[in-house]
Amino acid sequence: MINSIPKFQISTKINRILLFLSAVGLLTIIVGLFVAPERIWPNFLISFYYLTGLGLGAGLFVALQYVSNAGWSAAIRRVPEAITATLPFAAVGTLFLIFGIHSLYEWSHHEVVMQDSILRNKTVWLNEPFFIARTIGYFVLWIILSKVIVRNSLKQDESGDIKFTKRNVRNSVFFIILGVYTFCLASFDWLMSLQPHWYSTIFGWLNLSGMFLSALAMIVILVVGLRYMGYKHVFTTEHVHDLGRLLMAFSFFWVYMWISQHMLIWYSNIPEETTYYIFRHFGSWGSLSFLNVILNWLIPFTMLLSRATKRSDKVILQAAVILLIGHWLDLYIMVMPAALGTEPVFGIWEIGPFVGMLAGAFWVVFHTLGKHNIVPVKDPYLVESLPELSH
Repeated sequence: MINSIPKFQISTKINRILLFLSAVGLLTIIVGLFVAPERIWPNFLISFYYLTGLGLGAGLFVALQYVSNAGWSAAIRRVPEAITATLPFAAVGTLFLIFGIHSLYEWSHHEVVMQDSILRNKTVWLNEPFFIARTIGYFVLWIILSKVIVRNSLKQDESGDIKFTKRNVRNSVFFIILGVYTFCLASFDWLMSLQPHWYSTIFGWLNLSGMFLSALAMIVILVVGLRYMGYKHVFTTEHVHDLGRLLMAFSFFWVYMWISQHMLIWYSNIPEETTYYIFRHFGSWGSLSFLNVILNWLIPFTMLLSRATKRSDKVILQAAVILLIGHWLDLYIMVMPAALGTEPVFGIWEIGPFVGMLAGAFWVVFHTLGKHNIVPVKDPYLVESLPELSH
């Protein structure tokens, strides 16, 4: 029965490994600030943005389930709810990012702006006080919206009152509208303004698709991982199958947005905007751009085409891991050419912050999962999601 499902507890071994990797990542960032600040700042931005996307993407997943009255996902909802717990930790990174503004963004230098008419025309938006205020405002909004939804979900475990579901349907509408809009603005602020002379009207949607795809991949990894830990009767093959379909669909959506951004510049006849892609699509960066499409679309899409592979724990886990790596590469290609302006480089300053961030994210999620029931035991849709255990 549902009430007999044991609570999740992270093993001591996994706990220690995740804490060790997190510490290594943090140490890499601290040392890098003194040894290689020109590389550590952009790599911190990538990791910070990545962590933010995981938390917000998981929140959007939960919100979409509520507004669509989806029943299939009720049993796995605690997983994306737990991932939203990474948002406050990403918000802490905001304070650190503020100190790196002058190292990352040319528009933050007054003397540069005064000599550039294009940058002067953008100072209403691109100025330090407003940039910092927006960044803080984004996180305040995202954390409040996600906390409200998760809190109502947990309250329903106590009372079983359907009013909490109805409240979350309403709250989820606000989360989707405000979350999508502000994340697009955040992608303009944090990533596109690295090259403030260049712009793309679809840039926010491209990043939104990558953010949601990476969050889906993390949900898949956690669900499959929990199945291996003894929760196969809770997180069933049907759940894996449905997640596989979403993973395949949104990998296609990502490549659609990736192509669309190129197409917009072409059929709008804006040749000056092609410089952004010329640098990234030729030479060493060109090889990475090709690999980017392979990792974020071709491989996972091909792997998950058949029904059998979407129902295979092993295959869908492999596809999810590839997509997490692919999303990092996607952000690397967006950030590093603007930050370095040289050939791509890979080393401890690139790997350390990302591995530490990802390990920290899993540590937060595992500990959050252990605080509450691993399934929403009194959710009205649970009987649809787990009919064999709900009688």
